Amino acid sequence: MIKTNKSLIHTGKIVLACLVLVVLIGFVEKKHHTKSSLDMDISILNQNGNLFISREDIQELASGTQEIIGQNISEGELHEMEQRLLSHQYIEQAQVFKNLKGKLVVQVTQSTPIARLLRPQKPDAYISKEGNILATSEKFSARVPLVSGSYADQLIEEGRQVPNEAHQILTLLQFIDEDDFWKAQIAQLDIDETGKIVLYPQVGKQYIEFGNADDMSSKFQRLEVFYKKILPKEGWNKYTRVNVQYRDQIICE
Repeated sequence: MIKTNKSLIHTGKIVLACLVLVVLIGFVEKKHHTKSSLDMDISILNQNGNLFISREDIQELASGTQEIIGQNISEGELHEMEQRLLSHQYIEQAQVFKNLKGKLVVQVTQSTPIARLLRPQKPDAYISKEGNILATSEKFSARVPLVSGSYADQLIEEGRQVPNEAHQILTLLQFIDEDDFWKAQIAQLDIDETGKIVLYPQVGKQYIEFGNADDMSSKFQRLEVFYKKILPKEGWNKYTRVNVQYRDQIICE
């Protein structure tokens, strides 16, 4: 009987401790949600040496038309801040929350340009890694391959997203961006209205007839043979034209 009473007392203490813990957590949560924002901690991810949006821009977008420092901010207002941030073309992702000290934490992931579209009569634009068409920035300029030719005009006219029929071009640009050698070597892609591509390298005076953006893995393998085996033997300026558009062939002239 004594054992039973001791067991009940022990169980009661555990239950009481759990209830106290629940109350304390609820109190902390309530205090956290009603705590005024004391400061704003801003971080910009995925910069890659290019800062297309400044901390001041982010603070202005997050704040909107209100003064938020020193104010109580609800979950709904935090969501509204995220939506305002996502409305900026150079912000790919945004997260806004308050930490336990009341500091407003703003984390944004910047869009990554992988090519610049050139147009003689109209403003240039960037293609992002995700396939969005971005206006150029007055603040910064990305060191990325140039895309010229009539096809560039078509891409920009489509608006904010690369059209479905241009996904092969986007895949090609992503491939170049993700490969250190080709990212450094390819300076410009000229694309005509049929989608045929001519590549212009950073080093060497030759241009490369690439054909359409299909079978690109094979084409780049043959180009790698050209750059790593043929040119070192024959000289970097011996050829002015290289053609890899035909399967299993490298034509050098």
